[in-house]
Amino acid sequence: MYLTKKSRLLKDPHDIRMCDNSASSSVVFVGIPWDGAVAGRPGARLGPAKIRTAFCNLPKRVDVEDLGDVDVVIGDPAETWQRVEKTFRSLKDRQQILVAGGDHSVTPYVYRGLSEGRKISYVVLDAHFDLRTVSEGLTSGMATRLVKESGGDIPITVIGIREWSNPSYMFSLADKMGIEYYTIEQIHKLGIEEVADRVYQQHRNYKAYLSIDLDVVDPAFAPGVNAPSPGGLTSREVLILVSHLSKALKPIAVDTVEVSPPYDVGDITSNLAAVLLYTSIWSR
Repeated sequence: MYLTKKSRLLKDPHDIRMCDNSASSSVVFVGIPWDGAVAGRPGARLGPAKIRTAFCNLPKRVDVEDLGDVDVVIGDPAETWQRVEKTFRSLKDRQQILVAGGDHSVTPYVYRGLSEGRKISYVVLDAHFDLRTVSEGLTSGMATRLVKESGGDIPITVIGIREWSNPSYMFSLADKMGIEYYTIEQIHKLGIEEVADRVYQQHRNYKAYLSIDLDVVDPAFAPGVNAPSPGGLTSREVLILVSHLSKALKPIAVDTVEVSPPYDVGDITSNLAAVLLYTSIWSR
């Protein structure tokens, strides 16, 4: 019988991949297949499966334990978010947690679970401020505001803001709330290394959480997202930025969110998300 549980066609016994020989590890991978708060293009619930497949096919550099997915409840955001918070509260002792979303509404509840009893700063790569309040309904565009409400006086930095992707009041609101931000124009003027160093100086006295909304990347390189915004970072630029931030800040958790596989082309967005999580592992 020629049966195998591995789908790999390349027969190279020395080429060990990330999910081979899985065992208990201080670095863990968790999926959150939820997109119940998306106001735009749905599909992010399918992101974790695609990202996990791409991540597991990367060459092994460090042991990562795949813990599976949070058991979400479709149609019940309150119960789902409570489960997310409880799940990550139980993982506070891990060295680093890699999270594959899901829409951005899951991030504040991952953050709440991990920040119980301690202060954690927040760095997010995003084309949008995500400071919204809504009169009714749900939106993933309130993630940063919810983190601010949970974290209190912790530093928050948003990197990748586009003028054409945010209502004008968001800029003054961010200033009022004491949220540091870098527009895409500032990134190109200052350079990625300078931005990363400035962010490090702002967050160096805290444990950090790094959130990566894939719409920070230009749609030419990441078309499969909820809210694509032209003029973003290239895939190479975002990889360099995440590498610098991860090495400097050693974040306790990194998430990739808003990947929507139904709108992707050849899985390039899911693959980029997987490599970003891989790049963010500072113990490699």
